[in-house]
Amino acid sequence: MAFLDDLKKEAEAQKQQEMLQTQSKLVAVSQNFLLVQKRYKEIHRYLLELVNQLNVLNLDLKRAYYLEGAGMIDNFRPRDYALSVDSIRIGQKDFANTLVLRFKCVTDKTITVERNVPTQIDNLKEYLWQNNLKYQCTEYKNDRGLVSRAIFNITSEIPITVRFSADFENAKIFIQTKNFGGLTVNEYIYAAEEVTSELLDELAKYLIDKPNKFRDMGRHQESMRELRRQARLGKDVIFPHA
Repeated sequence: MAFLDDLKKEAEAQKQQEMLQTQSKLVAVSQNFLLVQKRYKEIHRYLLELVNQLNVLNLDLKRAYYLEGAGMIDNFRPRDYALSVDSIRIGQKDFANTLVLRFKCVTDKTITVERNVPTQIDNLKEYLWQNNLKYQCTEYKNDRGLVSRAIFNITSEIPITVRFSADFENAKIFIQTKNFGGLTVNEYIYAAEEVTSELLDELAKYLIDKPNKFRDMGRHQESMRELRRQARLGKDVIFPHA
């Protein structure tokens, strides 16, 4: 029985170690979650003030966008800034899950695109849908009843979002911009402690076309720049996941 007793003690010791590791992980996750929530509160206060000020100032900013089929359209002006919060409920309490800053760039120019090939018509619809661009489409059918021509009247505004989301377990905050500086999506990754008032100031400058260093801030961005530099030098590199 002595051998079985030894095995029992070893199994109990292993279970105890696993329980302590699980408890330690739960404590770390809880601390990380609270850290992100603290940062979220600071971000929310900052963005709410930014939205209020930008709606009052109505800055004379102009941007240009390349739209498929229409070419480069200029004189887009930002307006109608708004902030929303998506919450999650844990127990009896609500916590912020994502923060979204929204605004739109509007031009007084008419945007009309014509397509005469069915596949091109479908491709343009997909393109507009992917980029959240509203439009009215007038379709013309041929003698066989098939759509052979379409005229798209695209709404003269570009919806823009700046979305804050998080990996709560690992205390990371993601900032994703969509349709800002082109019909593109860009994502920036930060450790929660890196999302400071300085970073938010640089983001605000970035959004109103002031000189800034927003896209260069954060350890992840620094790491990606170094990997791209090595790639340009012809070195073999492995790009990390988020």
